[in-house]
Amino acid sequence: MAQAAGHLVLVVGPSGAGKDAVMTGAREVFKDDGSVVFPRRFVTRLSNPDAEDHISMTEMEFALAVADGAFSLWWRAHGNSYGIGSFVESHIDSGATVVVNCSRASVADACERFANVTVAEITAPAEILVARIVTRGRETADQARERVLRRVPDYPAGVRVERIVNDGPLAQSVSRFCAVLRSLRPAREGGDTAPAEAGLSLPLHAP
Repeated sequence: MAQAAGHLVLVVGPSGAGKDAVMTGAREVFKDDGSVVFPRRFVTRLSNPDAEDHISMTEMEFALAVADGAFSLWWRAHGNSYGIGSFVESHIDSGATVVVNCSRASVADACERFANVTVAEITAPAEILVARIVTRGRETADQARERVLRRVPDYPAGVRVERIVNDGPLAQSVSRFCAVLRSLRPAREGGDTAPAEAGLSLPLHAP
């Protein structure tokens, strides 16, 4: 397990919870604060301007990256592969709070690898989740309901979990999420700094 001064925040939650929207809002709040880092994920799907800003890879590129140890965490979900670049370890070693959108199934792996882990679970009542999923136009109400009611793995014993119910104004949920992130940062003297992605020696470089 990596011992470090920083913190890893795993953002999890069901489809329709609004994880991307809450993270986007928080990213804007902390845009000038180098002590809170929102790295992009590597995903085996094409980039979409209307969805998460990620780094696209082919399945072959992703498999080679896994073999090279390029990811601190990786998992498969919904027919795609997702990875968190190993460069986040440099941020955590520097004392930064690193915030990533993660699969709930990967929480146990993260807790084994990192000393300081907090789960930020963003959720909403089932009827709101179903309505939001249906609005996307990719699933019927029955399919959405089945997705929402799907059983999810339990969290590892002892992990800190902060739950944010995103069923009201988005700004309210963003504010609550930012309060969680601020509570994790150690006091620093001389300003907050963290290494930039472009300055790291990476197996994979963000474009």
